[in-house]
Amino acid sequence: MLKERRIGEIAFYAIDSRSLADALKKLGIYDDVAGGRTRCYFCGQPVAVENLGGLFKHEGQIRIVCNSIKCLYEAAWLTARRRMQQRQK
Repeated sequence: MLKERRIGEIAFYAIDSRSLADALKKLGIYDDVAGGRTRCYFCGQPVAVENLGGLFKHEGQIRIVCNSIKCLYEAAWLTARRRMQQRQK
């Protein structure tokens, strides 16, 4: 179950750790994340379950973000900017 948190115009959605594996399996990326074979979309650092900060959709693909505050902020800002552009259309 997703829970929304907001900081100004930027919304963050959280999932509890018990549901994380199920969500990753539904997206077809569980094995890669669990095996540490994924990389942060922003900084390129290897991402495994232990340092998974978030997921977001960009250009039609699921992007993975590490738990760095800078990378999480970049993901949230990119997502918020896309939503604002969609509202203006």
